[in-house]
Amino acid sequence: MDFKGIILFLHRWLGLITGLIVLILSITGCLFVFQQEISEIVLHDTFYADEVPKSQQHLPIEKLQANAADALGVEHLPSGLTTYKNPDRNWSAMLYKGGVDSWTYFGGMETYKTAYINPYNGEIEGIVNEKKDFFQIVKGIHWSLLLATPIGQPIVVWSTVIFIILLISGMILWWPKKWNKAGKQKSFKIKWDSTWRRANYDLHNVLGFYFLTLSLIIAFTGLYWYFPFAQKSLHFLGTGDYQLPDGPTEKVASTIPDTKANSIPMEQAYQQAWAEYPKAYSIALIAPTDSQSTIRANIRPDGQTYYGRSYLKFDQYSGKLLAADRYENKNTGEKLVAMNYDIHVGAIGGIPGKIIAFFASLICASLPVTGFIIWWDRKKRQWKREKQLQKRREKAAPSKERVPA
Repeated sequence: MDFKGIILFLHRWLGLITGLIVLILSITGCLFVFQQEISEIVLHDTFYADEVPKSQQHLPIEKLQANAADALGVEHLPSGLTTYKNPDRNWSAMLYKGGVDSWTYFGGMETYKTAYINPYNGEIEGIVNEKKDFFQIVKGIHWSLLLATPIGQPIVVWSTVIFIILLISGMILWWPKKWNKAGKQKSFKIKWDSTWRRANYDLHNVLGFYFLTLSLIIAFTGLYWYFPFAQKSLHFLGTGDYQLPDGPTEKVASTIPDTKANSIPMEQAYQQAWAEYPKAYSIALIAPTDSQSTIRANIRPDGQTYYGRSYLKFDQYSGKLLAADRYENKNTGEKLVAMNYDIHVGAIGGIPGKIIAFFASLICASLPVTGFIIWWDRKKRQWKREKQLQKRREKAAPSKERVPA
């Protein structure tokens, strides 16, 4: 075989081996793109308060955290209480407990649920069992095919690696032999008025070319959670330095006071965090777990994306700000690494970006289907030709009847 023959051989068989997995990942990616927007509609009564008092005065943070913890059956909220800028929003508290030995994705979770609490009266407006939520099931399929992460994620990741190889090899096979008018029409246009075979062939090749760059971006950003080199590559693109920076080495601890402590440190931390980030979408406050730990505030500045998050630490006794890890102080490489998830789902471009990601994922889902149809149709025609050839050989063969003695 020549060079293109070898590429075609690899493209065909690698596609047949991983086609079903790529189809599943692409379809679940399509479904998950608008998870937040659809959940806002379906769970509107759980997410939003029925009535907001004119004063918009919430109950003490400690009281709301205690109510949410009681509703979830725990003493401490590991992910804290998430407060929102929108006065109509109920506040939320998520509880996740994993570490269960199981070969399935959800079997490895002991608990995964979120409580929504009205900040004005402290009532629990609803508890969502995330293990049974449609989009969490979709996420589980996309993450590890609903298998335990150590089992399913390698299958997903290496199928993604092969898909990247398929995209590159497809580009080589697509490349026109001649860049004349006929060659360009064949490579850049779908011939709808031709046979179904030609239309299917064009859908595979032409759409694959037009969405090549987007497909590569989505696939590569999907490797981020498994391969360290993917994170390092993003950092390199932003800074030219392949090595990721070390995290903060200085440990911050609360100082036990000699005199009487602040009676409302959580409330003070809440007020100061919102004063630091008055335009934030939400701020999660996590209570300290021992006598030296701090009150932590996780700031999400935007309701559509996650990459701009900052983190503050407050003394649990005085409510004083002790440390800040601000997104705006990160270098370009660190910012790019933080953007990975939002790039992967298209949220980096807002609603238009999500629409683009949706259609790119849809095209990715179509490629193994149209590719399989091309292979199967050629196989069927090959088998048909072989049968016809065999019949002609049988007719042409001399009679084997015995000649009488």
